[in-house]
Amino acid sequence: MNRVFKYETPAWGAKLICLIYVLVSGALFLTYATYESWADNSPRGFKYAFLILGLVFLVVSLKPTNWKGWVYFTADDNGIHFPLASSSNEEPTFFDVKWENVGNIKREKLYGGVYGISIELKISQLEVDAYFSNVASTNKILGFNQMRDDYFVIAYANNAFQKLPEVVNQLIKIKDANI
Repeated sequence: MNRVFKYETPAWGAKLICLIYVLVSGALFLTYATYESWADNSPRGFKYAFLILGLVFLVVSLKPTNWKGWVYFTADDNGIHFPLASSSNEEPTFFDVKWENVGNIKREKLYGGVYGISIELKISQLEVDAYFSNVASTNKILGFNQMRDDYFVIAYANNAFQKLPEVVNQLIKIKDANI
């Protein structure tokens, strides 16, 4: 039996986030339009800052690729699979890590005291550089320890659409059934 698990932001969740961005954009445009009536002696530059921020939120919310859900990783009986960046018209490709190369999977405090999921991967430095270079850079900047013994640690903050304890339990259950 090949169980498939996805850690993702579903399409409906991405659309909800974009809708919230549209609402924030509308509030910023309203603030821009009514600036003179409530700002008194505040610098006029703030008025245009509201306009620019409103445009940024609007552009982000209307970008078609943001309306699709996105998958952070999938797991099945063969291991964990991390999607690689590809053009939108290609079939997605994955970096595959077999279960015997996966260490601890746990819920822990990440940078900034936010809880998330961490996964230890026994992969080479070449694979880290090829597939996770952005993650490694982010980890260094945010102060998250990216190496534990022989394992490279990849971490994801809670995505709000899946409960972390359930995600961890599901992954451990699939891993235990296949080692």
